[in-house]
Amino acid sequence: MARTEARSPASAAQVVVERIDEIVLDGAKVQVRGQDLALDSIQLDPTNPRVANTVAVGNFGSGEAMQQGLRDILWSDSDVHDLYRSVLANRGLIERIIVRSNHVVAEGNCRTVVYRKLRENFPDDPAWRTIPARVLPADITDRQVAMLLGELHVGGKNEWSPFEKAGHIHKLFTQFGMVQEEIAKLLKTSKTAINHNIRAFEAMKNKYLRAFPGPGAVRKFSYFLELYKKPELRDWVGKSPEALDEFVRWVGKNKIARGEHVRELCDIVTNTRALAAFSEQGREAALKILKHDRPELSSPLFKLMVEMTAALEDARLDDIQRVRKDKTGGARAIVKSLDQSLARFVDLCDGLDREE
Repeated sequence: MARTEARSPASAAQVVVERIDEIVLDGAKVQVRGQDLALDSIQLDPTNPRVANTVAVGNFGSGEAMQQGLRDILWSDSDVHDLYRSVLANRGLIERIIVRSNHVVAEGNCRTVVYRKLRENFPDDPAWRTIPARVLPADITDRQVAMLLGELHVGGKNEWSPFEKAGHIHKLFTQFGMVQEEIAKLLKTSKTAINHNIRAFEAMKNKYLRAFPGPGAVRKFSYFLELYKKPELRDWVGKSPEALDEFVRWVGKNKIARGEHVRELCDIVTNTRALAAFSEQGREAALKILKHDRPELSSPLFKLMVEMTAALEDARLDDIQRVRKDKTGGARAIVKSLDQSLARFVDLCDGLDREE
């Protein structure tokens, strides 16, 4: 990356120093200018994943009415309040916002809202009258902007929230025609992770945020990512359109208290009684049924038994032949010991019913 400093044309009373970075995007050299811009010149971006769905289902108008609506949406998010306190304590930004040549935010909506709120609360403080920005050239393409943001905030060290990251991956896939392998290479991740993020974002965007809108709702994204990470749950929602709607209701109504609890659904959705109990009574009722119907979920011994049963049913012919031929060796002794131990265990269990 090449870096130079230049002085922009200005009056004798004010000299603006800008930093010029030269970066390479999609095989082309692009110059990005570091400048402190007048806060009033900055326009928020309504297509940002954090606010796009709320804007889509609302009536925010256009122009200044839209800008005020975006400010209200973002300021209602507790994460933005945390950012406000951090910026105030630091007396500025650690990372500049990124804007297009027309000063529409490409990345940094939340920081812009924070600066506006700081200026409102401290009108006499000059620190909040301008905002540090990186200004993109007028001829930069949307694809190049998307690649830059991906490098910085998906594959780079300054990561977005999981939902914003997935939204950007989804945009690269649907709007810019990049295949999943290409996105994975760009963002330094796996094709599988790209696929999971795309499917989880679509479910969140098309289902959850329509039923449970609001900026804080995006924190539930981890629930949907867990849903698509698990093969059993992917099969469940894939076989029945109603299944995803039900999952959305569970998340929205807080029937699933934590993101990691989604993993428990792998066992619940494959047990009819447990699934019905979860829908009607909740997690504890479903787990109670699972513990009864599937003791291997709570007992290390029964878990080993289930695993051993599966292993024996899939036993390889060479292992079987080894026992047959090994009249005095270890293989035959292992099988004999297992047979005797199982017989003793069965006797302790009142012999079981051999006719079952």
